Amino acid sequence: MLTPALHPTSTPAPAPIYWRLGPLGASSKVKMSPKKAEQCIMDLIDLFHKYTNPDDTIDKQGLKDMLKEYFPHFLKACDTLGKDYLSGVFEDNDRNKDKKIQFSEFLSVLGSIATDYHNHSHGAKLCSGDDDE
Repeated sequence: MLTPALHPTSTPAPAPIYWRLGPLGASSKVKMSPKKAEQCIMDLIDLFHKYTNPDDTIDKQGLKDMLKEYFPHFLKACDTLGKDYLSGVFEDNDRNKDKKIQFSEFLSVLGSIATDYHNHSHGAKLCSGDDDE
């Protein structure tokens, strides 16, 4: 489990959070302030809205388009392993089976990909799946 290492600060402001990067990035540490973390959340909301329909959901084609545009390395790794990630991602994450991806379901898609990248940072092949399931 990756945990942030908090460093003391001389001001009453929250201490910055440092995350270690694994095989995907440099071996140095990256400073991530709470403001940047909040910006990451806002960026995810913007990404969701880039592909939503007027009812604030994403259809199957929109989800595929988003994944192809924003996760090409992940999809290529899946293809290399003979896995057609795109074929089942919509159905697997459309929890209420309404043929639409709501924001919480969108976060589940990203959570699966993020978990896979986390496992990759510990030596697993990218797109090898979640060992916790």
